[in-house]
Amino acid sequence: MARTRVHNKSTFEITGCKVDRIQIMAKESPKKALLVYFTMVGIGAAALAFCGSACADSQEPGATPFRPTVTSGAGLSAPGWLELEMGGQRQGGNGFDARTSVPYLLKYGLNDRFALLLGGDGYVGISPARGGADVTGRGDTATTLKYLAPDAIEGTSFGLEASVKFPTASKGLGTGQSDYSLKGIYGLDLPGSFHLDTNLMGTRLGSVTAVQGLYQWTWAAAVSRAFAEKWTMAFDLSGTQQRGAASTAQYLVAASYALNKRVVLDAGFSQGLNSDTPKYSAFGGMTVLIGKLH
Repeated sequence: MARTRVHNKSTFEITGCKVDRIQIMAKESPKKALLVYFTMVGIGAAALAFCGSACADSQEPGATPFRPTVTSGAGLSAPGWLELEMGGQRQGGNGFDARTSVPYLLKYGLNDRFALLLGGDGYVGISPARGGADVTGRGDTATTLKYLAPDAIEGTSFGLEASVKFPTASKGLGTGQSDYSLKGIYGLDLPGSFHLDTNLMGTRLGSVTAVQGLYQWTWAAAVSRAFAEKWTMAFDLSGTQQRGAASTAQYLVAASYALNKRVVLDAGFSQGLNSDTPKYSAFGGMTVLIGKLH
């Protein structure tokens, strides 16, 4: 039986477009639907980028990307500002079904210590590895409360994320149950302008088999470095462990480019390090600082 791994990243609606028509298109032609999504995202990003460069004053904050690594940093979006992350991803290989997704993440900084996150997959398309009909639709949705601890030691950062995943996915694209997660985050500035982030997350799964444990552990670590002011490169290692289930592991390489203070573009790829992880994944996206709400 072909294997499908469901990601925790996200659901997406594009303001001003008829999502129902896109969902119908997605059933008929997943690749065409994805192209429509990217076209609209590109138009919106171009408009936002122009506004960001033409209208932004020098005192306003910049975008704070959580993309594109698996590993989360401890930083928060600017207090009172709404920020959006969005992109596209394609993964498969090693006997896994091919999966195409359009993830999004909305971020709102409550203050200097707390932020609210809402994320999901606005579109998911599954192509069975061993033949059969494609499955398309929306993905699950997750809400997160993120906390940034006061700096205890210069050059370090600590954070926590508490999340709930709601079973909003279309039939055949999710577990149909809620999951509950708690993630610890530690960041450290390294010599040579490098930065290290590490994560450890425990998830209580809502759907397991008789031989599987209720808890899944996810570990991740990323090293990043900024170049020439606007470029950042990152290398990421991550994996999962769960009693009664195969462990996964992968590496990821990504780059991001700050188009201006409000818009950051990114792209990268990952590769599985064992046969129980999808062999490849390619992705691209952006982070957009939309505007101040209070």
